[in-house]
Amino acid sequence: MKLRLLASFLLTFSALWAADPAPGQFSGAAPLEWSQRLARSEMARRGDSLFYGGSNPRARWDYTSSLFGLALLKLGAATGESDYINYGAKTAESFVAADGTIRTYKQADYNLDMMPPGKVLLTRWEDGVREPRFRTALATLRAQITHQPRTSEGGFWHKQRYPDQMWLDGVFMASPFLAQYGRVFGEPALFDDVARQILLMDRHGYDAKTGLHFHAWDEKHAQAWANPQTGQSPNFWSRAEGWYAMALVDSLDFLPPTQPDVDQINDVLRRVADGIVRWQDPASGLWWQVTDQGDRAGNYLEATGSSMFVYALAKGINRGYLPREKYLPAVLRGYAGLIRDFIRTDADGRVNLTHCCEVAGLGYTNSKGRARDGSFDYYVSEPVIENDLKGVGPFILAGIEVQQLLASSAAPVAVRGWGDLDAVLARIQAPEFPAHDFPITDFGAKPGADATAAIRAAIAACHAAGGGRVVVPAGEWLTGAVHLLSNVNLHVTKGATLKFSTRPDDYPVVFTRWEGVEAMSYSPLIYAFEQENIAVTGEGTLDGQADWSNWWAWNKKEKGKKTLQTAARDRLNKMGEAGVPVAERVFGPGSFLRPNFIQPYRCKNVLIEGVTIVRSPMWEIHPVLSQNITVRGVQIHSHGPNNDGCDPESSRDILIERCVFDTGDDCIAIKSGRNNDGRRVNVPSENIVVRDCTMLDGHGGVVLGSEISGSVRNVFIENCRMDSPHLERALRFKSNARRGGVLENVFMRNVTVGRVLEAVLTIDLIYEEGAQGSHPPTVRNVSLDHVTSAASPRVLWVAGFEGATIDDIRLTDCTFNNVTETDLVRHAGRLTFTRTSVEPARKARSLSSPSVAPNP
Repeated sequence: MKLRLLASFLLTFSALWAADPAPGQFSGAAPLEWSQRLARSEMARRGDSLFYGGSNPRARWDYTSSLFGLALLKLGAATGESDYINYGAKTAESFVAADGTIRTYKQADYNLDMMPPGKVLLTRWEDGVREPRFRTALATLRAQITHQPRTSEGGFWHKQRYPDQMWLDGVFMASPFLAQYGRVFGEPALFDDVARQILLMDRHGYDAKTGLHFHAWDEKHAQAWANPQTGQSPNFWSRAEGWYAMALVDSLDFLPPTQPDVDQINDVLRRVADGIVRWQDPASGLWWQVTDQGDRAGNYLEATGSSMFVYALAKGINRGYLPREKYLPAVLRGYAGLIRDFIRTDADGRVNLTHCCEVAGLGYTNSKGRARDGSFDYYVSEPVIENDLKGVGPFILAGIEVQQLLASSAAPVAVRGWGDLDAVLARIQAPEFPAHDFPITDFGAKPGADATAAIRAAIAACHAAGGGRVVVPAGEWLTGAVHLLSNVNLHVTKGATLKFSTRPDDYPVVFTRWEGVEAMSYSPLIYAFEQENIAVTGEGTLDGQADWSNWWAWNKKEKGKKTLQTAARDRLNKMGEAGVPVAERVFGPGSFLRPNFIQPYRCKNVLIEGVTIVRSPMWEIHPVLSQNITVRGVQIHSHGPNNDGCDPESSRDILIERCVFDTGDDCIAIKSGRNNDGRRVNVPSENIVVRDCTMLDGHGGVVLGSEISGSVRNVFIENCRMDSPHLERALRFKSNARRGGVLENVFMRNVTVGRVLEAVLTIDLIYEEGAQGSHPPTVRNVSLDHVTSAASPRVLWVAGFEGATIDDIRLTDCTFNNVTETDLVRHAGRLTFTRTSVEPARKARSLSSPSVAPNP
């Protein structure tokens, strides 16, 4: 019977995954598939001709091949296919000699077009491929920027042979590279230079009449193409505006939210987006070679600029820089036009990108001896070809971003600080249910007897009727696994206790996530898979009945002995690392992997309110890959092993308020998948608000990690009380070089800490495996405001390692009393104290001043 149930579930699971998750396709394929088709076609066409030492002796270190290469790296990350990564890496790596010399590169040219291959090396470096020759090559490129000729205001000349000129192209070539370099190697001053280049080009190139930017600007107004009054070139070339749009969204990936010019850069991006949308051809959804000249004789719809525009707009929405509702229609029209009008599939199945302008520039003459004067006639005279890499790369990137856009019903919100809290809260709305009750007693439930079948029947009837409450009345009720369906609110009334069986056989194998790795294992006690509008409410008690005679014994640690769960845990982690299909990761009887208590998996609109949870087998509330979640007024008292209180994982738009956490592990632990399996799923946790909560016993009050490979961002913590002799930290970050992740935009204010055992703030990047791995984590943009503590050994326990990033940590208007030990800070960047007091437990004095008593 169990095998038949498992087989049935696997068939259902396979069918779910066989369906295309995107709301729409384009000419029979999803955007990511079109990206793959063109990528594989181009890889086959080009072979090794883009690599140093390949079949093409004229192969060069340049921006065109590396733009394709970077797109392939991102495609590999999106699909998990190593062929793309291996090919993309070689577009830059093959040119770097063993000693770090860059073959075919000449620094003396001071040509910004030589910067983009560095982005391939930086991406590889961040992915853990840290060969010394790459560091030397990157230092060479950084040295070019140090000595790059500049305008009087500090703007980069596009090339040594283009004196006093800034081009839109050059902003793309240099700015994203510098921003990423600054983040990777800890040069925050570079962020200011990146912003300077972007804003100078906007100041001197923007045309308010059209909403577009001229291709270039000559500070001396001396070039033949330059307007004598303004220095601007005479026309608007779509690919140039595309370079600038991509520069904006790509640079914002790396600029810290606290960089002073970020808001202004976002303003520029919105104006650029408005200009792009304004000049979109209404008939085709595409853009013209000369952007504002429409169907003027000789003008044509062009693929490279159109691909760049779709990419920049879609990425801007996905990152929260641009409002989804305003720009989504333009993205979808544009992408549909790309597939319809610019993609041709040959008889052999290879895909081609047509209608690509081969090249255009300003000054000197082209290969035909024609002056590159920036005129309309010049721009439309350059050759039109197929599969130009300046279009292929952006087309691949556009498909990745459009796929993500279609898979999401709401765009991210760009968060920089507390001013963005209201925008996050506006995204979170608790579900409502019809006023229709389904008491479990109407379906045969009797106090003290197994009510599993009755509860299942009540849930099915409630769901079939369009929704309502499945009511557990006062009394003591016994059950096995409860599986919720859409529009069902499981309501446990005051005086009711729902006791869950401790027999593993009462928990069928389901698709779940166990300590950050997807698996087929025991059902959580309360579970929902791909449901909407679900709830667990009431003033009653949910009792998992776990103790050391059943569930907890599976992870009982005794000196010199392995726990019962160790073998299965290790086997699952190995499967996750190896990429074994989830349907083959089957656990259950004999595996000893304890179930979580409440787990909505891929669900929308979730409410957990009012209930008390006791004696959980493992993690208590564990939403996974879910969105719009409210946890309100819940009391958790459970002290077993790994008894975390609330663990949002790869989920977004979450409000946790007015709860009490008294736990055997972390009170709240925000997660996003473990190691390679977390990177395979690659969904962050984001937009999480914790307020008005009480944290008692636990390893940490609010913790980010350690299963955090998909990253976490935008966490707000306010008006909480944390106090227990058994609470170890107030705010904790934990990761390592195997788990990686970017942990950013975390804000805590008005939090009162009584006593903690380790530190108020812990950033532990040497957790477990520490630096032994290829995915160094990042922690950045963290603020503590008006946080007080009565007693702690330390205020800070901050430990990173070479290659990891800990930066922009701010403590403002805080007071920490009765501190007994010296703070620990290793391998950290900017750490700022403003109007903050740290008072030792013993009176302190200097050699020439009276003692200073601790604050009362």
